[in-house]
Amino acid sequence: MISQLRKAIRLLGFQGEPELFAWHDLSFEQVHSIRASMVELGCAVNSINLTLAGLRGVTKAAFNLGYIDADQMLRITSVKNTKGDAQQVGKKISRPEIQKLIKAAKSQSHLLQASRDHALIMIGFGAGLRCSEICNLQIGDYKPHFGLLCVRQGKGRRNRQVYVARKVICAIDSWIQLRGTMDGPLLTSLRKVGKVHATKLSTQGVTYILSKIQQRAKVSKFTPHDMRRTFITDLLEKDVDINTVRQLAGHSDISTTTRYDCRDISWQKNASQSIQF
Repeated sequence: MISQLRKAIRLLGFQGEPELFAWHDLSFEQVHSIRASMVELGCAVNSINLTLAGLRGVTKAAFNLGYIDADQMLRITSVKNTKGDAQQVGKKISRPEIQKLIKAAKSQSHLLQASRDHALIMIGFGAGLRCSEICNLQIGDYKPHFGLLCVRQGKGRRNRQVYVARKVICAIDSWIQLRGTMDGPLLTSLRKVGKVHATKLSTQGVTYILSKIQQRAKVSKFTPHDMRRTFITDLLEKDVDINTVRQLAGHSDISTTTRYDCRDISWQKNASQSIQF
């Protein structure tokens, strides 16, 4: 969102950071100009609407803090979203690519790093957690006897439980044997001297780790969220009902889950051709 707001104020000629912009001086005309400029530049529909949502959010915050009056807020929030087909974002990572990523993670020379990164890959593809949820996992959130991970205070401050496959459990158990059972983050950062650090991984740290594994595996680039998309799509491909998928993904609305469906055209073809008369 900060990135989108930064792009918006660049269109207004402001070169500083979003935190330094005088948001209380934002006007209807400026917001309409940002929308029109993004349309003219050919920005994606979802990118334009995300930017408008950010501008509305900042405007409402300014109103709540008493920096602007209701008339100014209402005028700005009246700027409508752009209509059109939203572009599919992200991708599903193929099974051969996943196998290459697992092999690349496990084949690293440093045993601690190999074990942690293997656990990270397996949790990403086998539990479908958001990157921030992976980072926030505590060792007490892992219940090996039940084969589940407890996600506490996920998006929307909702808790949920995710049962994971045996291979995911084995990867986590192997990591814990090296990590130790002391309290703290399940996946920790590592010291240069090869020791476990008590601090949790950051989302930037996870992105960096995955980029290094991706380069070693020689597969196409992907984001941490693509692992989540792959998890959700895999469940849908196995004909798991969408409400169960929604619960496992931690979505409050099924419409959100459908946006993660990365099944290709062949699935539509097979579905329509399977109709019997």
